[in-house]
Amino acid sequence: MSSDNYDATGSGVITFVNTFTVHCPPEEFEKVFVEISEFMAAQPGFISYSLSRHVDEDKQDRYVNIALWTDVESWRNAVAHPGFQSHAKEIRARSTNEGNLYAPRQAFSVK
Repeated sequence: MSSDNYDATGSGVITFVNTFTVHCPPEEFEKVFVEISEFMAAQPGFISYSLSRHVDEDKQDRYVNIALWTDVESWRNAVAHPGFQSHAKEIRARSTNEGNLYAPRQAFSVK
């Protein structure tokens, strides 16, 4: 087992967490999400993302996206990029969402 502590001075990786409630067929939302993810993955500072769908049958209209970025400035530059708005518009037409940035404080993993 290992445990690593991080400080949140802005020098570490940041996590963007975005929750969605989808108002269209899941396959349609996921297709549009692939398109915005491909755009974001091409931006400087992008590390990775995962999109997960709620497991409970009565909540399968809910998703969470967790994306890792090298720093806050890279994420802000990506969402300020002129090409971002057209992708965001497509996502917003199919869902409501709430996104937040987080700085790492602690991490734990079992090896």
